Amino acid sequence: MRIRYTETLQNRRYRHIVGRRFFVSRMLINLWPALDRYSKQDKLKGIRSTTKHVETRRKRFTQVFSYGRTLLLTLSLLVLPILTCAEDNILRLLVWEGYAPEEYVQEFETQIEEKYGRKVKLQVSYVDGPEDFFAPVRQKNVDLVTLTHHYFKDERFDYIEKGMLLPIEIQNLSNFKAVIPALQKADFLSQSGNLYGVPVGQGPYGLAYSVEKAKIAPESWQALWSPEYRGKYVLGGNEYLYNISMTALAWGYPAEALSNYDMLNNMDFKEKLRELAMNAHSFWIGIDTPDDLAGKSLATVWGDSLGKLKKQGEVWELAEPREGTLSWIDSYAITWALADKPFLKKVAEEWINRLLEPDYQADHIVREVGIVSTTTNIAPRLTAREKEKLHIGTPDFFKDNRILLPTFSNRDRNGFMLLWKEAMQGRLIEDDVD
Repeated sequence: MRIRYTETLQNRRYRHIVGRRFFVSRMLINLWPALDRYSKQDKLKGIRSTTKHVETRRKRFTQVFSYGRTLLLTLSLLVLPILTCAEDNILRLLVWEGYAPEEYVQEFETQIEEKYGRKVKLQVSYVDGPEDFFAPVRQKNVDLVTLTHHYFKDERFDYIEKGMLLPIEIQNLSNFKAVIPALQKADFLSQSGNLYGVPVGQGPYGLAYSVEKAKIAPESWQALWSPEYRGKYVLGGNEYLYNISMTALAWGYPAEALSNYDMLNNMDFKEKLRELAMNAHSFWIGIDTPDDLAGKSLATVWGDSLGKLKKQGEVWELAEPREGTLSWIDSYAITWALADKPFLKKVAEEWINRLLEPDYQADHIVREVGIVSTTTNIAPRLTAREKEKLHIGTPDFFKDNRILLPTFSNRDRNGFMLLWKEAMQGRLIEDDVD
């Protein structure tokens, strides 16, 4: 997930402004000889006509200045519509990599031009981490973002409460009815009867196992504490919220403890967390890769590496621990940068609607990205094996087996960070915990 910034709209505006100022400067330079010539002619007429010549110079300067002002006004009327038009033709996306594939972007741009007779360019940039969204959103430098579920109401950002996101007009999304019913009115996306995000992808922080090494699927997260797997598993090194919540799940803590520092800040829990960290073979950073998992027995994963490992001849599968699996949901949201741009907001909603169609959800989200669809309309496009892996036909599976990571208070988040740093003392990973 690397940021690949192309030339931004701000840079284009800067070039327009610099170009306009240069043009105006050249115009004034060309006008200056005329002013200078009038001045020299006045001086040649002598002191006796000073008053008369002063008046004459004033009139002539006024005439020239009036001409210049008229020209400047004309130029501004010509240039400003160009700037406005350019702004209205660019939709700025800041997303996790995978949520704006180039082929879909190009297809959508063509559809919009055919439908409205106007070109709209989707300018796509990517983030490395969830905190990378905040500054661009606050500064109105982006129009569309993909936020993970527990960041919408995170008190560090307060995207909804502070009005930085716009309500989604559901009537403009014909495919919204296909979204999993439980997600259509999810609390983390809603406030005061308005919806501020549309889910487009979801997945687990799952327990993966090597079919060759582990032989059978682990039935519990407690497998990570088994002497059999000591030094043979891999963890997300910076995923302290997930690692701590998963440890609480494994050892029977109630659901409310998953985001409660006070309930987990005890010696028994700290010993379990320390054991988990010290007995890991190694840690991956950002996303799990084939190199991270190759040759190991168990791993906590987003799932990015599993398909690539299979192509390399090393088959890994996701286990279904009896305690359940922590999961996340990514949703598209429209920022306040489009508050006074109704056409672009409509185009933004049409883009979101496009991503709910069965081909995108099945062919791209499930097969290409390797995560789970957020819609119920993809079954006809799936193979029997895909349906089995995605638990299609088991309506209550996700309700019974998936646990969304809670939204944390600042105090609990900071407390969890301290718990993980304490557990990791003496271990080295590539990066420090954020």
